[in-house]
Amino acid sequence: HPYEFRIQQLRGIERLVRENSDELSAAIQKDLGQGPMFCEAFDLSHVVSRTRYAQSQLRGWMAARRERTPFPVNLYLPIHSNVTPNPRGVALLMIPWNMPVQLTLNPLTEALAAGNVCVLKMSERSVHCTKLLTKLLIGGEYVDPRVVRVVNGGAEEATELLKQRFDVISYTGGEQVGRIVAQAAARHLTPVLLELGDKNPVFVTKNAHIPLAAFRVAWGRITANTGQACISPDYVLVEESVKKEFVDELCKAMDRMYPVSSYSNTSGERGDLGKMISVEHAQRVVDLVDSTCEVIYGGRHHNVKERFVAPTIVEATADSTVMRDETFGPVLAIIPVPNLEGAIRFVNEHFTSKAAHPLVMYIFSRSKKEQRRIMSCVPSGSCAINETIKQVANYHLPFGGVGASGMGAYNGRHGFRFFSHYWGTMTSGNTSTYRWDPSVWLITPPFNNWKLLTFRLMGKVHLLVDKLKSIIPVAKAVIPIALASACFRNPNILDALLELNLKTVLNWISQRI
Repeated sequence: HPYEFRIQQLRGIERLVRENSDELSAAIQKDLGQGPMFCEAFDLSHVVSRTRYAQSQLRGWMAARRERTPFPVNLYLPIHSNVTPNPRGVALLMIPWNMPVQLTLNPLTEALAAGNVCVLKMSERSVHCTKLLTKLLIGGEYVDPRVVRVVNGGAEEATELLKQRFDVISYTGGEQVGRIVAQAAARHLTPVLLELGDKNPVFVTKNAHIPLAAFRVAWGRITANTGQACISPDYVLVEESVKKEFVDELCKAMDRMYPVSSYSNTSGERGDLGKMISVEHAQRVVDLVDSTCEVIYGGRHHNVKERFVAPTIVEATADSTVMRDETFGPVLAIIPVPNLEGAIRFVNEHFTSKAAHPLVMYIFSRSKKEQRRIMSCVPSGSCAINETIKQVANYHLPFGGVGASGMGAYNGRHGFRFFSHYWGTMTSGNTSTYRWDPSVWLITPPFNNWKLLTFRLMGKVHLLVDKLKSIIPVAKAVIPIALASACFRNPNILDALLELNLKTVLNWISQRI
């Protein structure tokens, strides 16, 4: 699709959000129990900022990029090499329920920016958001229905979709279904982006700013859709020497931001905290807190029938029920470790060794050495230092998993790249077939020792030129310094240089003839 058509679709998505923000917020509230502030700050605003960014950058993203042509290919001068992004074709976007608006419209924005035709499969769990987005997307008012189609339903419809051949598939959700999607894509050799999530660790070292760490961990765990986010902190590895201080500050932060008065009441009326997506999911989260862990904070005021789970902090071990799978709820596990090496060893033994790499890991430490140590020893999809969850909002950074937490990455230009096939083209302007033309003589039969020797010498010239190019930046810095030093030691040199012209040069030559 041409630039004008693509930009029209992106503007349509922006208008969709702006003109229907109240209806979208109401749908999110019905599905997840979230208030207007959450809907605006954590969901809708992300779509608007990304679509506007994509609009401002699209022409540059679509442009062909000139690349160098190396020896011996460049014998046929003039010759030009370019890389051009082309649409992959028909994209299947499989959307989760936890961030129903932004996780629908953000990948759609990037796929349409790349020029693809998109088929959307939204979650049947987020009933109200799926119904509203379907109506807005297929109506033709905001995006062209020829390039966006919606298929709704449950597991049966998803299974049937995966039997079809697509040119690219994007899936966000759990690991179990992610494996099914990857197997289905493999049957057609279809490239796939999997954003799966896993248990995201938080490292709190003795060199951390403890009040800051506790405040941001509490905020990131609960505010991020009541823990129902793949980037939410899942468990905290805290050094024993600062454990008590950290736990005390963590409880204070919970009381400050999420007092009991902010909970949803027994009648199901929304409070300042959101709800679980379903009664079954709420019961699952509550059942994670059992005799294998010790409750430090909360653990009461649950209302499973109304899908409400109160913020809970537990002290756990590697064998605790809460540590078996991604929690995906407002339960935070604290695991004391003797030191930093013990924290690294815990993650590597129980997760990294099984390729269960986290989607995100969080580090709280003021020591650069400790930060580098953790990042070099623990693989993860991305990392945030002295901060939680905000890194995903930076659309200049790639976002994706590694190992069991996913494959591939998207976000801004990185999403455009994933949904594009980068097509390499080379154009030669040399039409010569004359046998003594060097570009013809050297690489066409009959071959002999002279041609081999010439080929080797030309290859060495190419390497020598590359070495000279690497010296140029150094020379640019050294020559002015050397010249300034010489002028400082011999002031007469500066006068001579100022008087240097053609006449003085000719006089200097004539004196020596």
